[in-house]
Amino acid sequence: MLSDAGHIVTDLVVLGLSSFALAQVQRPASARRTFGYQRVGILVALVNALLLAAVVLGIVVEAIRRLQHPAAVQGGIMAAAAVVGLVISLVIARSLEPMRADLTVRSALMHIWGDAWAAGGIIVAGLLIAATGWLTIDPLLSLAIAALIAWSAWRVVAAAINILLESTPADLRTESVVAAVKRVPGVNDLHDLHIWSLGAQTRAMSAHLLIDDQRVTQAQDILAEVREVLAHEFEIEHTTIQFESLVCRPGDVFCVQPDGHPHLDDAHDRMTRRAAG
Repeated sequence: MLSDAGHIVTDLVVLGLSSFALAQVQRPASARRTFGYQRVGILVALVNALLLAAVVLGIVVEAIRRLQHPAAVQGGIMAAAAVVGLVISLVIARSLEPMRADLTVRSALMHIWGDAWAAGGIIVAGLLIAATGWLTIDPLLSLAIAALIAWSAWRVVAAAINILLESTPADLRTESVVAAVKRVPGVNDLHDLHIWSLGAQTRAMSAHLLIDDQRVTQAQDILAEVREVLAHEFEIEHTTIQFESLVCRPGDVFCVQPDGHPHLDDAHDRMTRRAAG
């Protein structure tokens, strides 16, 4: 009961911090923070994980102490209190479910479902203690709850670190993105590709797009279709795309002709022959 109570108190703090983070994300971008406050939620998630780590440590220490020196537990009261906690957890989880796409909300929701499972376990343990008097199940259950909290905290930390390291979102494959973009008429290739998350729900991408030499208005049509594909198929809304072409221009020292053959600029070629002579 003590371990579950500690978990619930921590979840109240988590919910408060998550509400703060959701409010900050809505703030507009500024000249100093051009991406806005997208990553406030990620920082809050890390703080939440540190709080959970402290709770886990406290639960483990208390559980070991009670394994060595068992204390009396009122199984009936324990089960009754857990029923109230279970009902509250289910109500909160249902209210948060529509917003689970946000990492901050998803981490809080994960804690709430952990509370629900823990409350279910406490109900069973309380009934067993009331029926059999087996007190050892109390610290054993505490250790199980600590493991559950630790696993939840690790998942939050891993997701937050991936975003802070600007890793490619776990559900995306760069090969799939390249293949989808190359299907757009006018696109010859896509390279120097970078995909990362600005926040829990916002993705960004930068890349070089290889197209034929053409007017800017024609290139803009290609760009619009590429952005449409990225937004609808991969939920990438923020894109920075640089156009490139294989056509050789005056002054180019070395480039590749459309037929695939290398070409040295005439002036550079004459200078090379003059130096050799």
